[in-house]
Amino acid sequence: MDYIHRGDETTSKQLGGILYSLVSLAVISKGKAVVYPVMNLGEDEYDNVTGFLKTIGNIDLSYIKKTPHKTRVVNLFYKDKDSVLNVSTKKTYDREENSTEPTLPVENEQIKNLLPELDGILINLVSGVDVTLSSLQEIRKNFTGYIHMDLHNLVMQTFPDGTRKQMPVKDWKNWVSQPDTLQMNESELNILTGDNVTEYETAGKILKSGEVRSLVVTRGRSGVSLFSMHKKDGAENTELDKSDVPRIDSPQFIDSTGCGDVFASSYFYQNAVQKLSDMNSALAFANKMASLNASLHGVEDLPKLTEI
Repeated sequence: MDYIHRGDETTSKQLGGILYSLVSLAVISKGKAVVYPVMNLGEDEYDNVTGFLKTIGNIDLSYIKKTPHKTRVVNLFYKDKDSVLNVSTKKTYDREENSTEPTLPVENEQIKNLLPELDGILINLVSGVDVTLSSLQEIRKNFTGYIHMDLHNLVMQTFPDGTRKQMPVKDWKNWVSQPDTLQMNESELNILTGDNVTEYETAGKILKSGEVRSLVVTRGRSGVSLFSMHKKDGAENTELDKSDVPRIDSPQFIDSTGCGDVFASSYFYQNAVQKLSDMNSALAFANKMASLNASLHGVEDLPKLTEI
């Protein structure tokens, strides 16, 4: 559950977290795929959340585990109504957060029997501890299909008083080497490794550290960038390629919350279900859907995505 605070405006409570990616993926893929959320859900919100998910239609709830642990509550304090900072060389996080304890992480045992049925796996680290690294490595070892991962709050450390701050990730190489494609915003990219180097250099380190084919960096009003490696002049040596895509203005801007999550589900859908070989086409589609999300009122309005 998210509590959104924007300057002096009234605080709003709404469904949040993984539900942005989950519901948008189901809406986008309706009639073409079934979505299997694999997650733990606190018993205090279990009936509320699953009741809403049942209204979507193509979501199989079999792998949602009801736990006695209470559902996480996140307070988001945005610095301005558009949720971004002025363009700078190295962006920092555009909001302050505090959080109750996150729900228990998903273990390999919860998903291993489902793996043979899947076209792909979308991993969105909305709390940063949604899945253990050892479980993720087991999943990767036993799944040869497509995996897209939104790094999201892997870089977010929660302190005892509930406040959260972005911090470098010590074992970042192990995390980024698991998916086929990787996503993060520019703030997360700048903090991930803890190295005081350029964004371009960090992207190069990530793409050379494992099997990840491409890195998508979302930039809010500044658009999106796609980093990938390609062979130079037909030789075995490779070089880093960067493509910048401008933002698509929302038809009627309301709220930017969840835009990165909708981008993730849309990008994943194009690669996993539509099986596009052209990453730029997937990027364009995801950019468009993220823009449309900004003209909606939260998770509850996501079924309208395909109507706009």
